[in-house]
Amino acid sequence: MPAIEGQIPINVKNTNDPEKKGTMIVPASQIHRKSKITGIASSDKFSALFIHSYLVNRQVGFSLKVLQILADLNISYEHMPSGIDDITIIFAKDQLTNGRKEQLTQRVKDEIKPDTLEWKNDYSIIMVVGEGLVNRVGAIAGIVDPLKDKGISLTMVNQGSSEISIMLGVRPSEEKKAVEAIYDANFKDGKPIVKNQ
Repeated sequence: MPAIEGQIPINVKNTNDPEKKGTMIVPASQIHRKSKITGIASSDKFSALFIHSYLVNRQVGFSLKVLQILADLNISYEHMPSGIDDITIIFAKDQLTNGRKEQLTQRVKDEIKPDTLEWKNDYSIIMVVGEGLVNRVGAIAGIVDPLKDKGISLTMVNQGSSEISIMLGVRPSEEKKAVEAIYDANFKDGKPIVKNQ
């Protein structure tokens, strides 16, 4: 935080190969080309709770009730995409130890009374980052088209209001293949491919 507040550039190095350039994290004013993907990261250490309730978007306080249960159980969440009839809450698996998963399940059943409650115990998330992604025409196509070409289906896509990241959910068995497909389509010899727009 002090480096960010002081607008001090940070160089993140590769522990396994510290002689390489690494990744520069710099203030937005120092970024000259804001139309490319600059990084891809993934992890399979997630579980997801799918809660379906008809017209959840019209139930005043629905999300508040869910968040209160999480607060009571001292559980934080990674992400919570929602739709008209459902909410999916994504957790780091280490948040669900010591019986908290069972407590959470029971309290949601008792207090929320969803039409459907389902756990997806193995969930992988891929984050694709780059300055200005939200304003780049075709940015999402450049990320998901390579997955389609490899026959990889997505369990979630969320860009939200973030200008710098797009989050994808995939099956853990396809995580590595998905990261490689996105990388190969957007990087050549370790450098971002810049296409004319």
